Amino acid sequence: MKRIASVLFLGCFLVSSLYAIEFSRVSEIPIPEANLNNGGVGAMIAGVDTDGDGRKEIFLVNDNWNDGPSELIPRIYKLEYTGTEWEVVWSAVAPVKAQNTWPPLEMDDLDGDGKMELIWMPVNNFAEEANPYRVLIYEQQSTTSDIFGVDDGEGGYAPNAAWTIVDEDNINLRPFSMEIADIKGDGVKRIIFADRSGNSSHYHFGVITVSNIPDAGDGSETWEIEATAQDFDYHGDNKWDVAVINNSFYTFDEVVISKTTWNGTDWEYNEMSPLPGGITFDAAQVADIDGNGTKEIIVGEYFYGDETRHIWILEEDGDSLKRTPLFAIHGEDMLNGGYLGGGDQGDIDGDGYLDFVFGSRYSGPPNAMIFLVSYKGGDIHTLDNWELAFVDTAYVNDGGLWNVISVCNIDADQHLEVLYTSSISLPGGDLFNPNYSAPIIVMDPKIGNSIDKNNPLLPFAYKLEQNFPNPFNPSTTLSLTIPKAEHVKLTIYDITGKEVKVLVNSPLNKGTHSFVWDGTDMNGKKVASGSYVYRMEAGNVVKIRNMTLLK
Repeated sequence: MKRIASVLFLGCFLVSSLYAIEFSRVSEIPIPEANLNNGGVGAMIAGVDTDGDGRKEIFLVNDNWNDGPSELIPRIYKLEYTGTEWEVVWSAVAPVKAQNTWPPLEMDDLDGDGKMELIWMPVNNFAEEANPYRVLIYEQQSTTSDIFGVDDGEGGYAPNAAWTIVDEDNINLRPFSMEIADIKGDGVKRIIFADRSGNSSHYHFGVITVSNIPDAGDGSETWEIEATAQDFDYHGDNKWDVAVINNSFYTFDEVVISKTTWNGTDWEYNEMSPLPGGITFDAAQVADIDGNGTKEIIVGEYFYGDETRHIWILEEDGDSLKRTPLFAIHGEDMLNGGYLGGGDQGDIDGDGYLDFVFGSRYSGPPNAMIFLVSYKGGDIHTLDNWELAFVDTAYVNDGGLWNVISVCNIDADQHLEVLYTSSISLPGGDLFNPNYSAPIIVMDPKIGNSIDKNNPLLPFAYKLEQNFPNPFNPSTTLSLTIPKAEHVKLTIYDITGKEVKVLVNSPLNKGTHSFVWDGTDMNGKKVASGSYVYRMEAGNVVKIRNMTLLK
């Protein structure tokens, strides 16, 4: 019998169940340059400390989900936690103009020199450039440096190495999912990617090597692509995920699951039937779940198949994959017509067993479901040894693709947190905020009797409350909360976008502040009945709400 945790929805959302780990929202990390990066977060690496200064870091790239031609600018950032806020300590603009949608991002030391590299595959079209770079590598300038890449002499940073992958112009090559692995067992780390180009004549997947990462970024590196679908009798479609086990990698699409293996002298290729619910959308996670020395793949279904959505365990069995379904989550009380997408893993509750987190798209109601699948020991094929619950849900009512997920430790306690955000923009719903990027939401596990009170992120959120009363006549109260002292502007507009009144435009101390609007404009004249918008600006955080004046 499956154990499915019961769920209780509270104001800030807290999962309450007999078995499952409980979580609470403790932080919202704003997206840098929110006025520019309003298309979502493309990918994220969190909880690392590359420079060894004891301050946790988050690396992220933007997503140009709905940007026009003038804003197809891929950007990358390093955020570091100061103890009170997440500060941008490094950033770079990619030397390419393209729709940076769902770009893979990994971190590794490809050339073994002790300095970490960011491997970024930002490009999925050629609207602006005929043959743009599709692999960018930014190397840390030293093992104690915040800075990655090569100083470009203009206050920015260029990649140490870059490659177009193909020589021809106008080739639709769209890397979507990536793994770094020594798949040949020869000590060389390779870039293995899935390609969602949708072009039957092109790569679909690839294995890339690069000889070295030059400090000077002088182009002295040597690139090679060792294997693609073109090398085999391929019958699949565009690929959406990649998983590596030992000398084999698996790529997933709606037609076939492809297995490509290095046999010691050459690459071998086999195909098998897809998941019944369709593809896995950058959600495949590889682990030795039960610690027996054999790795498995745990995946969730996204789309392009039947109406089911399952969490599956996939195990190597010759040239096929043995499939064990864990949880069906397509019902009204689960995905409710949505899809699974994205994921990460870690021992969140410290019980010695892995927990797996999966995101979602179009779920609900409620929307924005983040699923937790916990292994509890014993036979991995026995469903009683697994638990299913929510990490979070209902962050927003609709919109978003909540597939950017990291299980990591970013605070002072010993427990892992779950960070998640959307890779596409959210609808703002008015002319001031037509679309925007969701912040990175930090979920802290409740271990023992309470959330760790020493967590330095508590509470860390910007809030703009709904005015009260609403509708109102003749006055109403507007309340906001800021987590630190900073300059705040609170402005009221009419529905045409005309500024009506500025309630505050000055530095405020951290905490909650309330302001009364008496329904007058800047000259003290009473305004007409109707709908109004109030907008809070605090640093790079913008929040907007609507209200109604009745007479």
